[in-house]
Amino acid sequence: MPSVALFDPCYMAALRPADAECARHVLRSLGDDVTLIDGRCCGQPAFNSGYRNEARTAGREVLKAARPFETVVTLSGSCTSMVRHYLPVLWDGDRRDAAQRIAGRFRDFVSYVANHPNVGNLGLKLEGVVAYHDSCHGRRELGITSDALGLLARIQGLEVRRLAYEEECCGFGGSFAVKLPEISVAMMTTKLDDAVLTGAKVLVSGDFSCLAHLEAGARGLGLKLETWTFPELLLRALE
Repeated sequence: MPSVALFDPCYMAALRPADAECARHVLRSLGDDVTLIDGRCCGQPAFNSGYRNEARTAGREVLKAARPFETVVTLSGSCTSMVRHYLPVLWDGDRRDAAQRIAGRFRDFVSYVANHPNVGNLGLKLEGVVAYHDSCHGRRELGITSDALGLLARIQGLEVRRLAYEEECCGFGGSFAVKLPEISVAMMTTKLDDAVLTGAKVLVSGDFSCLAHLEAGARGLGLKLETWTFPELLLRALE
């Protein structure tokens, strides 16, 4: 039985704690032996705000926890991108090489499941309609759009509706939403309008950071729109 680590990032552990168990159930259904790495920060908030020392300190703890595992499945596309592409550059020389070796083991949950040799044995089935939101990190930095759509296509009975402006950012961007709230809200509203036009009542994405932003906006606007992460969706499809 393959042994993998499941990295549940700090913000998801705080805001969407049930997701880790959903993901663990899916991975076990694939035949994996799962060890949870939870509550740690990948260093992205500090890194994006220019605090490199603080980002290095946070990132070091994640890499230390991941060291024993050949594969680390991550529940957030933005955190996966941070670890794989940005965290290693915070060190020099041999330390950078070592960080890069460990960082290269991190895989986004969507991509990992979509390419798992046992994914065809899951027998995924769920009647309903969902709209798909493609996150910026997933699309531009991880290149997992085709994996996400392929995984959705495996779910028998599920109708997936694409957004008209799928490539557009939802407006979150972490500190961007705090520093430029008016622009962020305008982008969020446009994305929600796009989702509403699909007629779907559920919005699915591989990145909860986007969904948290859009979910808050939907509540504020009085929209009846549920947000599901892939672990939640897949668990529903398994049951």
